[in-house]
Order: sequence, then structure tokens, then C-alpha cells
Amino acid sequence: MTFYSGRRYHSQKEFVPRATKLLFEKDNTWEKVLWEHASTFTLWQITCVERMLACGTNLIGAKHYDCGNSNCPHTKVICQSCKTKACSSCGTKSTEQWIATQMEVMPDCEHQHITFTMPSELWPIFEVNPKLLNDLFSLAANTLLNWAKKHGLEVGIFGALHTYGRGLNWHPHIHLSVTRGGLDENHSWQPIYFKKKQVESHWRRGLITLLRKKFSELNLSTESTGHIYDYRQWSIFLDSQYQRYWNLHFSKKTKALKQTVNYLGRYLKRPPISASRLRHYSGGTVAFKYLDHRDGEHKTKVLTQKEMILRYVSHIPQHHFKMVRYYGFLSNRKRGRLLPLVYLALDKETANKAETLSYAKLYKGLTRNDPYQCILCGNRMIFRGFTKGAGNAELLDGRRMSMRESRRLRVAA
Repeated sequence: MTFYSGRRYHSQKEFVPRATKLLFEKDNTWEKVLWEHASTFTLWQITCVERMLACGTNLIGAKHYDCGNSNCPHTKVICQSCKTKACSSCGTKSTEQWIATQMEVMPDCEHQHITFTMPSELWPIFEVNPKLLNDLFSLAANTLLNWAKKHGLEVGIFGALHTYGRGLNWHPHIHLSVTRGGLDENHSWQPIYFKKKQVESHWRRGLITLLRKKFSELNLSTESTGHIYDYRQWSIFLDSQYQRYWNLHFSKKTKALKQTVNYLGRYLKRPPISASRLRHYSGGTVAFKYLDHRDGEHKTKVLTQKEMILRYVSHIPQHHFKMVRYYGFLSNRKRGRLLPLVYLALDKETANKAETLSYAKLYKGLTRNDPYQCILCGNRMIFRGFTKGAGNAELLDGRRMSMRESRRLRVAA
């Protein structure tokens, strides 16, 4: 790699106190997990973890600045970020940028937030058949779109996929926010109300029908479906799930767009657990707090460090998988034609382009300090060069070399 030749040199790897990194690096547990469970991860999931571990260090590149005052010796290095969903720091930045963008695009009207869930016996099926997660979006959205179509209205929907529960268990469900009104054939804005029983009935019927059609393509080697060997047994199993109570959650309607966007923004690009929830590490176990929705109480869950990492990595989405999707007049196909009509019907003229949240703006918002102002003399810092970082292949090769060296040392001992 080529390093900037300036007044001061910086080590290639610098310590950054981030709780998520410590979870993986403490006692070299990430390498131990790879030795035992690498086959359960995709290459992209492993790559995301490697980039997360290198985030905030010179390993993936850095920009170098010198003080604009020639008499001042101050220099500064700003390391590149990994921009993966495995990183809590980068996830926060991506989420804030998404929220800022949606505030300028979404119509400022009442929204209804709905959480589409399914019985716990069906959860493992989506874990071993991840392609089915694509269908969950369209099933949930079509449930609302068809209801709106019966009323002659075009509504706007945006939603996010969530694959984990508060305890980091596998729990796939869809969060959708739908406008409580839509455009009629005369391009006027009319209110619409969604009835929970009808929505739940359509969602349940659609999901069971999907699973019936996909029988020949599914991997059913799960704890709840391992006994199924033919379509007849599959149908009996699905019938029993169809008869159960499916808990769809209808939140209170939101009148302010900011409240709607902020609510859904929590489920977007952030990792499955925030660093602030990691409470304690001791003797190979990790404790974290979560809110149990069943009784509304805060509880503490204790997992081994390896189990914590396995759960964490399992929720990193596949490469290019879209965690946020849009339907109705917010879909890419209709947005350009219908959004101006929505703004007109709601007395909103046009959509303003959202301002990009740069590193400097986020830094100022957090610390109230200008990152490009010299801390010694107050002058502006001037960009002088950059360090080229390692690519994904180089990071993976580095991990393989580290694992081989660790194995050699264990054998020698």
C-alpha cells in the first residue's frame, strides 16, 4: 500500500474503542468462530465483519490533513469508514441520511404503521430459505394496495424488513408505513382506513398460499418442519398454522411525517444490536438488555461470546438485498408521474433535494466542533494526501493468513 509522505507517519492499525469490535476481537473469538462455523456464513457476511473490524483505521484508507498555518505542526488523519450493515457507526450515518432524504420526498400527511408477523413455527423456514424474504415485501404491500384499489385510491407505502427480535433471535417480519389517504381518479386526495381483521386475513392467506406453491423448492430441514417428507404433510402443517392467531400490530396513526420516518428509520441500516445495549463481558459470556414485548418489562439476556457473534452475523443481509422498498405512488415506476400530483393535492409545491449529511456536519452535530479546524491555532486544516486502503480480497487474505499463523502456533505449543 502507498502511504502519505508528510510530517508525521501513522500506524496502519489504530485502536478505536468500539464495543462491537471488542465483541469480535476479545480473546480472538471471531477467528475461533470462523474455524468452527465458517460454512454457515456467506462470503459477503464475512466480508462485512472484516470491513467493520477495519472501520476507523488506516487499514481501509485514510485522508491526511495539515494545518494551514505553516508555523503550526498539527496534523490530522481521518480514517475511512466501512459503510456496512455490520457497523453501528456507519449504520447510524446511513440511517440519518435516509431520514433526511425521506423528509424531503415523502408527502406530509397521516400515516399508519403496520407490523406484519407470522407464527414462530414459520420463522426457521425463512432462515434456511432466504430467497423467500423477497416475497414477504410484496405480500405485505399487496395486502394494502389491493384494499386501496377496491376504494379506487392510489396510496403510498414504504417498508423495511426486520429479521431479528429484541433478544437477537431469528424473527422475520415486515414494517410498513402507508399513507392514510390516496389519490382518486380525479387526482384528489381522499382519506382511507385499513381494517385490522381484513388486513390480517389477506396477509395470512397470501403467505400460506406462497408456501404451498414453493414446496418443491424449499429446504425444510428445520426443527419445526423436519418431519415433513411430502406435500400432504406440508399441507397439514400449513393448515395448522393458518388456523392460529396471527398478531399484526397496528400502531397509532402519526400526523407528523418526521415521527413516521424516524420510527421506520430505526429498522434500516443499523446492525441488529446497538453498542449501547452491550452491558457486560465476563468469562466468555456477553450480557445485553432488551424490552420484552410480552410483558413490557426490560430484561437481561446472557449469551456466550460465540453465540452472540453467530446471531449477530446471521442478521447481516445478503449482498445487494434491498432492506427498504417502496410501493404505490412512492414506487420508482410511478413516483415521477404521481408524486407531483400528490404534492398538489396536499398543497405542497415540489420536493426539495435533501442536503447531504457530510462527515463534517455529523461531527459538528455530535461534538459541536469543526473537525477541519486546527485545535492548536484555530486555522483551517488543508487536505494533503490519502492512504490507499485494502480491498475486500486483501482483508479476507489477511484473515486467512492470521488464522493459519494462529493454527501453526497452537500446533507448535
